[in-house]
Amino acid sequence: MNDDDDDSEFAQLIPGVKRLHNDRVNVYQQRSRKKPAPRTRTPGIEWQQADFPDESTPARDTQFNSGLQKKLQRKMKQGTIRPESRIDLHGYRQVEALEALELFLNDALQHRYRMVLIIHGQGYRSQSDAVLKPLVQRWLAKQSQVLAWCPALPRDGATGASYVYLRNN
Repeated sequence: MNDDDDDSEFAQLIPGVKRLHNDRVNVYQQRSRKKPAPRTRTPGIEWQQADFPDESTPARDTQFNSGLQKKLQRKMKQGTIRPESRIDLHGYRQVEALEALELFLNDALQHRYRMVLIIHGQGYRSQSDAVLKPLVQRWLAKQSQVLAWCPALPRDGATGASYVYLRNN
C-alpha cells in the first residue's frame, strides 16, 4: 500500500480535509488586532465645572483616614492585600474618567469590595504634567466611602496606579 492509497482512504473517511504540502507554521505571522469599542457617554449625566475636583486642593499620593489601623496601612503599602477589582483609565479624557470612576466605585461598593486598584497612568505622554493622576486623587479625597489610598507596587503599576481601600457598608 502506498501513500496515495492512504490519502484517498483518509479523504473518504473525513470529507473536506485537504492534505498540507507544507508542515511549517509561521509563528511570526501578523495577527489582526481588534479595535476597542468606542466609548459612549452615560445618558442623563451632565458634567459641569463644579463637578470636577477643586484644583486649588493639592493632589496627594497617599492619604489614610485617621481611624485606619497602622497595621492595615502597612499591609496596603506592602501590597499584601490584593485588589479585588481594577479599572484602567489610560486614554480617557477627564470627563470620561470621572464617569467611569464613579460607575466603578459604585459597582465595587455593591459587591462589597474592600481593596480596588485604579490605574491612572503617570502622564508621560501628556503635553504638560499628568492630568488624570491628580484628578483621580482629588476626586478620591472627596469620596466618603474611600478610607485610604496609596501608590501601587511595581507589579500593579507603581506610581501610575493607586490602591484604594473602601469603607465596608
